[in-house]
Amino acid sequence: MTRLLFLTGPGGAGTTTLAAATALRAAAGGHRVLLLGVADAGELAAVLGASGVSGDGNVLDIDDIDDDLDLDLDLGQGQGQGDGEGDGDGEGGVPAARRATLANLTVRRFDPAAATETALVDIAKLLSGPLAAAGLSAPDATELGPVPGLPDILALREIATAVASEQWDTVVVDGPPLKAALAMLAWPETAAAALRRVRPIEGQAARALRPLLAGLVGLPSPFTMVTQWTDDAAAEIAAVRMALVHPGSVVRIVGSSSAAAQPLLQATPTLLALHGLRADTGTLADVPRVPEEPLGLAALEAFGEAVYAGSEDGDPGPGLADPPEPAMLTDGDGYRYDLPLPGVERDQLGLVRSGDELVVSIEVPGVAAHRRAFPLPAALRRCRIASARITDGVLRVGFKPDESLWPERFLTDHSEDTQNGDR
Repeated sequence: MTRLLFLTGPGGAGTTTLAAATALRAAAGGHRVLLLGVADAGELAAVLGASGVSGDGNVLDIDDIDDDLDLDLDLGQGQGQGDGEGDGDGEGGVPAARRATLANLTVRRFDPAAATETALVDIAKLLSGPLAAAGLSAPDATELGPVPGLPDILALREIATAVASEQWDTVVVDGPPLKAALAMLAWPETAAAALRRVRPIEGQAARALRPLLAGLVGLPSPFTMVTQWTDDAAAEIAAVRMALVHPGSVVRIVGSSSAAAQPLLQATPTLLALHGLRADTGTLADVPRVPEEPLGLAALEAFGEAVYAGSEDGDPGPGLADPPEPAMLTDGDGYRYDLPLPGVERDQLGLVRSGDELVVSIEVPGVAAHRRAFPLPAALRRCRIASARITDGVLRVGFKPDESLWPERFLTDHSEDTQNGDR
């Protein structure tokens, strides 16, 4: 299972430095590592001392030799010059251990401008079919203009592709600043909720029949194309979601001493849990502060050793754990729906039922409200909300059967509904 470490923090907190040190540490442990920069790729190149790019122009070339050779001595590598033993220097004075580390490491940058340009061309091609069938001309890619949020979507797709490829043991992402990262990570759930409204389950049979009927009368069916788009979009969203929530994935938060950053830092684990994402709070306050920014391989190796000295075998990766997800339980003569929201405050929380969904919102000062629509299990759709309380970081919503929606024979004993998979 490929592990995913998505690093983010307030601007200036050292997220890029920690991402680079984390990737080097994992590579030194024998893991095949991809370090993917989706924030400022220029900063990542400067921190690592990249000498250029190769491949498709987005793979950073990392020099084997640091300009400051004295730092090699601080790591205790290659102190016996030319003795050819252990981790001593090899060709060109480069420690053998570092060569092995770099052989395990690939550093790639995400180019949002190029990715967006390619995506707009693809969108224009997709639009051309149904628009032509309707007697309309298709727009040129340059006429579509910037699409808000599209670079974030494309970056998440690249992350999901890397995780699913199984080419890497560990994928380390140098993410954008914290506020932007939270908006990016919330996108899959937001998009999935929108698609549920566009393509409700009840309408799938009708959508399947319409192309058949259109074919029988010899008419083009733009509807078929639209249906295919929504199906493809749902599959892509599911793939991104799977990469973010599988047991080996974690969002690692880099702390900051800035007073202005504290409200958002404290609320971040709650916001991530709302979207079903696992937060690694171990680095909130534990990242050591150094007098000078670690630049170059040797300094980053030393920094990574200091950060992860207390972890098992010095491994910087996350342990396997299930992400926070809601659970339905029977509770007396009703049901209870539990949603893990660690650290949530009552005055931050909003709760409303919208049809067959439970919409939970969390507001943090200075940040746009985060919302998630939870599709209710079938049993709860036939119930009314009776109570809501926060206990030990869990929002517990009580439901009682609605007599107008439940057959009378089920009102005395509705436990069977749960046992049959309504969770």
